[in-house]
Amino acid sequence: MATIDIQIDDRHLKATPGATILDICRDNGIDIPTMCHLEGLSDVGACRLCLVEIEGVRKLQSSCTTKATPDMVIQTQTDRLKNYRRITTELFFAERNHFCAVCVANGNCELQDLGYKVGMDHVRYPYLSADCDLDATHPQMVMDHNRCILCTRCVRVCAEVEGAHNWDVMNRGFNARIISGFNTPWGESTDCTSCGKCMHACPTGAIWPKSATMGKLEKNPAMIGELVKKRRMDR
Repeated sequence: MATIDIQIDDRHLKATPGATILDICRDNGIDIPTMCHLEGLSDVGACRLCLVEIEGVRKLQSSCTTKATPDMVIQTQTDRLKNYRRITTELFFAERNHFCAVCVANGNCELQDLGYKVGMDHVRYPYLSADCDLDATHPQMVMDHNRCILCTRCVRVCAEVEGAHNWDVMNRGFNARIISGFNTPWGESTDCTSCGKCMHACPTGAIWPKSATMGKLEKNPAMIGELVKKRRMDR
């Protein structure tokens, strides 16, 4: 198979044409933080954590949606990028109401892990203390909007993998919310199949089974990518 030559962090690499910068980095052990990306789902570049610098391009580009081209020169670990990632992480915590100590996902949360990774020891921005609801109308699961970061992984896994199209996003900015069945209570939705894929895809404790207790949430987001890969092989 034909390959292209690119340079990432002063490393000269071979890459498959059409591959994203994020895919190439992960194939070569180059760590770039992500939150909205999940193997098996389409990429939307929403979280802005995977931004990289590309020589000759003025704006930072999301590595999950930018495809590599021949002779591209990329930087992934500059001080500028590290600062942006720290800022973005702090804003995630400031926008909603994340209290790790009493969360079901404590110890198994990608947002919590991200905070450690970027060296966040405090939040420098005022907390918005959003007035967020909790939907416990589903017989087995709960949606807690206080812990949602609007990564839309639940929306995409429901549409692209399960094919149920139960979840969507309503409103914009500070008022944006994940909604079920055209903004009906989750338990009243006729679209939800109760498959649980949204819970596994969620990077935080926003979606969790009612059987889970504090710090005891068990989920397997990698299962989504494995399922999609198996389906492709079976075709």
